[in-house]
This record gives sequence, C-alpha cells and structure tokens, in this order.
Amino acid sequence: ITLFMDKQDKLKEETLKANESGRQKSVFLANMTHEIRTPLNAIVGFCDLLQAIDDKEEKMEFTRIIRKNCNLLLQRINDLLDISAIDADGQLVHPRPTDFAQDFNDMCLSLRQRVDNPKVQFVAENPYETLPAVIDSARIQQVVTNFVTNAVKYTEEGFIKVGYNIMKDGLYIYCSDTGCGIPKEKCQTIFGRFVKLNDFVQGTGLGLSICKTISEQCNGKIGVDSEVGKGSTFWIWVPYR
Repeated sequence: ITLFMDKQDKLKEETLKANESGRQKSVFLANMTHEIRTPLNAIVGFCDLLQAIDDKEEKMEFTRIIRKNCNLLLQRINDLLDISAIDADGQLVHPRPTDFAQDFNDMCLSLRQRVDNPKVQFVAENPYETLPAVIDSARIQQVVTNFVTNAVKYTEEGFIKVGYNIMKDGLYIYCSDTGCGIPKEKCQTIFGRFVKLNDFVQGTGLGLSICKTISEQCNGKIGVDSEVGKGSTFWIWVPYR
C-alpha cells in the first residue's frame, strides 16, 4: 500500500509539473510574439520613413532608433536560443584562458553606448591593468550586458556603475544604479522565468533567468541588493581560475 501511495504521489507531482510546463510554454509564446513584433515593427516603420527624410539630424536619430531596435531584436532571438539550449540540457559555458581586465575594458566600450540618457552617467571601475583568468568571457559579458540593459530601463537620472574585484578566489562583478529599486519580496523571485516587475517595459523576463543558469554552470552565485527609491546592485560571483 505504501509503494502504491508513493507512486500516486509521484504521478500527481509529475502531472502538476507537466501542466505548469504547458502553461509556461503558452506564456512564453505569447511574450515572444509580442517582444519580437515590437522592435520589428519599429525597424520596418523607421526604414520606410528614412527614405523620405532629407534633414541630416533626423536621419541620424532615425538610424539610432533602428539600430537600438535591431539590438533588441537580436537580444530576443539570443534569449530564445539560450532557453532552448538550457531546456535541452545544453552546456552554455565554455571557459578559456583570457585577460579579464582587457575583456572588461572592451565590454564597457560597448555598454557605454547603451546609456543614451544625458541625465544618467555611465561609470566603469577596473582595478587591474591585467588579470589572467580561465572563464567564459562571452557569457560573463552576456550577464553584465543584461544587468546594464535592465538598469537603463529603470534609471531616469543619476548613474549606472559597472565594476569588479577579486573576492574569495573569484570574480565579483557588479552593476549598480540609482533607479527605482526593487521590493525586498521580489528580490528572491526576479531570477525566475517570465518574471517582470513592470509589464509596460519591454523584456521577456528571460534574461535574468539565463544569467542565473550561467552562474550555476560556472559554479558561481548571482544576486541583487536593492532598496525601493534608491537603486539596485546586481552582482555575479564566479571562480576565475
């Protein structure tokens, strides 16, 4: 009887998991359809308008908007591919020898372009001229880019600061901002799939979930320290040797 009851409990558990998986897939498809269509519509619309504009400054502005939406679309597609790889038990992280100090400088050159609000200052703190490491630099850049992208969405004025230091034989990399902040009860759930604090801000709710998977595959940790009205600090710690 005990064996029979255990099998029944396991069957109920698997049924609940299957139902939840089906619900998440429906939410995922609805989100992705909207998130892909939005930047795609902007790209097509502004490309059509670009042909009819003669003013040089307006053309530059339209080009900037098109480029921004191209980056958004590319990010959505990358998220989709990464989630598919994760669900197929794929390994995202492939560590290689690198100079992380140089990688960080290159990363910040790219990230600086994402902060286009004149009221927000981008700050990069690199404490080392050289730092030999064995990590997947591309995946770490993906995590930090996601941190900065979220900070840009929620920071109206002040600063966005990116930096790192060595802590307990690992790299502690952080992104601090002076944005709206996150309620404490949301800090524990924000790294789950499809979690969005603001439905009116673009995003699939997949980026931070992918970042969490990357940290786990690096044998690291990820988290956020935040206070409503004062800002947030997203961080990741990974072994670097």
